[in-house]
Amino acid sequence: MNNRGKRVDRRTSVWMFLVGGIAAGLALPLSLGAQSRPAGSMELMRGWWPDALRSRMTPQGAVRVSTVWKKPGWTPAGEKPIHVCWERLPDSTPEQRALVRDAVAGTWASYGMVSFVGWDACNAGDRGIRIGIVRSNSHTMHLGSGLDGVPDGMQLQMDFSGADECEHRNDFCVRATAVHEFGHALALTHEQNRPDAPAWCRSEFAETEWWAIPDSNITTYDPQSIMNYCNAHWNNEGLLSARDIETVGVLYGARR
Repeated sequence: MNNRGKRVDRRTSVWMFLVGGIAAGLALPLSLGAQSRPAGSMELMRGWWPDALRSRMTPQGAVRVSTVWKKPGWTPAGEKPIHVCWERLPDSTPEQRALVRDAVAGTWASYGMVSFVGWDACNAGDRGIRIGIVRSNSHTMHLGSGLDGVPDGMQLQMDFSGADECEHRNDFCVRATAVHEFGHALALTHEQNRPDAPAWCRSEFAETEWWAIPDSNITTYDPQSIMNYCNAHWNNEGLLSARDIETVGVLYGARR
């Protein structure tokens, strides 16, 4: 989701895990649509998981841990590449696509041991994050590994003419929006959905759908998060907060 005050994420299916199951290391998959569980999606608490995340799990927070990416061969200290491709290249310019790629490389991939690779035209059957272009309201169809191979699973706005926050700075808004949406692609939800968010923030912006409710608390409530609609600065000016950086390091390993 991107435009503060608008609920623009539309995830047709995600994986809901029982709170008690999380504590016990068990998971219950549920699907709300025709999508089946994506190949390569993680099995919570089985195989590799950072000890820091295991020890800090609570019933609520800013991450949907059931959708954190996991692939065979990944190790805590190793690089974790996730393939990215573009649907319908004529819908965007090379310059716009470079803005997105560089914004993500300079934020999430700069602090976490996760890298986004490829960035070419999507082919039939391609896995990873498949990006389409929309006229308004950037969004993701799922969180995290739920995007794996989903056509148009992430949809980004490239023309922000008419948007108050973006007047005379379209390139900035392309970059800031991309960083926010790639936060969702890494399994981060919205800070305003946390139970410890301020009452005014939850009242104005919180989503109540079960798939929007995070199930892990990596940090304390973060008013500066790029994932927080209640941030006084739209999309945190395209920058990660200190606690955003901590979160990606806990989930995917911190880049030293």
